[in-house]
Amino acid sequence: MIGFRQGSGADPGDDMPKYRAIIRVSGLTGESPRAVRAALDEQLRKSGIENCGIVAIDIDAPPQNKALPVRRPAPAPARRRQTNAGGLLLVGAVTWAIWFFWWMLTAPSE
Repeated sequence: MIGFRQGSGADPGDDMPKYRAIIRVSGLTGESPRAVRAALDEQLRKSGIENCGIVAIDIDAPPQNKALPVRRPAPAPARRRQTNAGGLLLVGAVTWAIWFFWWMLTAPSE
């Protein structure tokens, strides 16, 4: 026999690498995730697959034919008014500061 060591008591399959497989099943229906898990577990046991277990039960994705909502940008004029108001306040503050310092420097001292 190829790959079998006599006298070791080893099975020919012991030298083979072990793999893990992920299988996705969709379209399962049931009252709850627990009920779906129990039904799927029963089917797996009946199929004769050894060393298998269910990791997670998730809800299927919604159908792809639904239209996605469209994001509309905020209207630009409202933002521009806020920017202009801030700019006008800044210009007013600078103008007042220049006038104040000019008044202080040119005022006659007593």
